[in-house]
Amino acid sequence: MRAAQLLAPSHIEVRDLAPPQPAAGEVLIQPRRLGICGSDVSLYLGHRKVPYPLVLGHEVVGHVAAVGAGVTKFSPGQRVIVEPNYPCLACDFCRAGRGNICPHKQSMGVTLPGCFADYVTAPAEFTWAVPDSIPDDDAAAIEPLAVAVHALLQSGARLGDTVAVVGCGVVGLLIVHVAAAMGVRVLAADRFEDKRTLARGLGAETPAADDLAALWLAERVTTVFECAGAAAAVELAIGSAPRGSRVLLLGLATSPASFLPLRLVREGVRIEPSLIYDHPADFARTIALVAGGKLHPARVVSETFPLESIAAAMERASSGLSGKVQVTA
Repeated sequence: MRAAQLLAPSHIEVRDLAPPQPAAGEVLIQPRRLGICGSDVSLYLGHRKVPYPLVLGHEVVGHVAAVGAGVTKFSPGQRVIVEPNYPCLACDFCRAGRGNICPHKQSMGVTLPGCFADYVTAPAEFTWAVPDSIPDDDAAAIEPLAVAVHALLQSGARLGDTVAVVGCGVVGLLIVHVAAAMGVRVLAADRFEDKRTLARGLGAETPAADDLAALWLAERVTTVFECAGAAAAVELAIGSAPRGSRVLLLGLATSPASFLPLRLVREGVRIEPSLIYDHPADFARTIALVAGGKLHPARVVSETFPLESIAAAMERASSGLSGKVQVTA
């Protein structure tokens, strides 16, 4: 089978590998459409260390090709997506409903072979049937959409609230999309006008402001979503958050960021991480929202490449100049 293997930083090739076989409790999937995530970009650029070679990719929609022993809820030909982070379901964190921070978590395309291939296996427990009403491009974007749905639910934002989004990459844009669909007003900020244009197209306002703290205070922002993943953006979000608000950190900044604890304590500003999603509730909710026509995550897709052009697709996604890049298998 064809498989896109990362051989070294910025070096990915489509190679011929033996197809995997589903073990007991697993599903063998033949991908149709795939998404490139920011974590794929981080691995591609060498910012995160992994054993080479590694088949990348974890955002996938495809058809079941075969099932392993003991799998009864899926059959060949069925259209499915994958929830690609697999908590152990047995540790203290998992038992407390916090599988997203499970220390034993395995992840497709990171610790396990990914989906940028003609075939990939996944646990049946983390495989989801997709209604025929959802197109492939939307289905392949459900996984990052679940990240946004989880963050909005965690924030407690409600109809009529005003929130701010810092960083209009794919996750930031999907938060705009989900929030706007919920009747939440969004003020979005990004350095690049093309990203601000995309945010406006999804329902955000992008007012020019030299002083975000003053703007957010005047507009009664209740939650700030930091989605840029840079230390400067984290400092901006925390330093500008209004009294009594909360800051949700979704970006994965790797440099230290500073803040003034005195102000946070006195003004009751809460800082919370929001990492991926909760199993199984968030995927079920997200699929239902897309199937019901409330959300259309493919609106953030800007370009599509064939699997044979995976190197060009990764370079484009790495440039930061596009929306979501998808790949056809």
